[in-house]
Amino acid sequence: MSADRRVAVIDYGLANIRSVVNALNCFDVDVTVVDNGAGLSDAGRIVLPGVGSFDAGMRGLRERGHLEALQRRVMAAGVPYLGICLGMQFLFDGSAEGSAAGLGWVKGKVKRFPSGNGQPKVPHVGWNEVEIRPSTELMAPLESRTDFYFVHSYYAPLADTEAIATGICDYGVRFCAALERDNIAAVQFHPEKSQLGGMKLLETFLQADG
Repeated sequence: MSADRRVAVIDYGLANIRSVVNALNCFDVDVTVVDNGAGLSDAGRIVLPGVGSFDAGMRGLRERGHLEALQRRVMAAGVPYLGICLGMQFLFDGSAEGSAAGLGWVKGKVKRFPSGNGQPKVPHVGWNEVEIRPSTELMAPLESRTDFYFVHSYYAPLADTEAIATGICDYGVRFCAALERDNIAAVQFHPEKSQLGGMKLLETFLQADG
């Protein structure tokens, strides 16, 4: 199987990655769960799912050697990357959820949804509509407004992502639900839980030119 069909799913010790792996296994790719940075050396594509807290997740990535490997493979070598949920938030300088430094590939800081005073309930859980911008490659096959499944309390502000945001959602505030820049793509929602729209997104990521 060609190198670009080898898909590494990063395990940093906290995320429940089984549903993501199951979804990727629906396609003609070789999916490998990687629990240390060395396992990324021959990956043709990298998927970073994420659940849990920002600080604990960054600590897990660091302790397992993923941070250095991600810098080499994604930033230096240009391997296609897809971050999901917390895997999107890791891209930023940091998060209001904690004090750890993020990857810093996207400037800015993840914020917590406002609560009270008539604001929607936090966390944001369930289906919500994403406005898909024409600049997207990842979601180009989808309708301009498509529903996806979300589970999160923190969000990427549009003020920090306006130039690279390819999907926008509204939950009391308008926020970046998806972003794309060169070989880096990330979504705040869970494509593996989003039925046909999510599966089409994953298929597009796996088929895109590396």
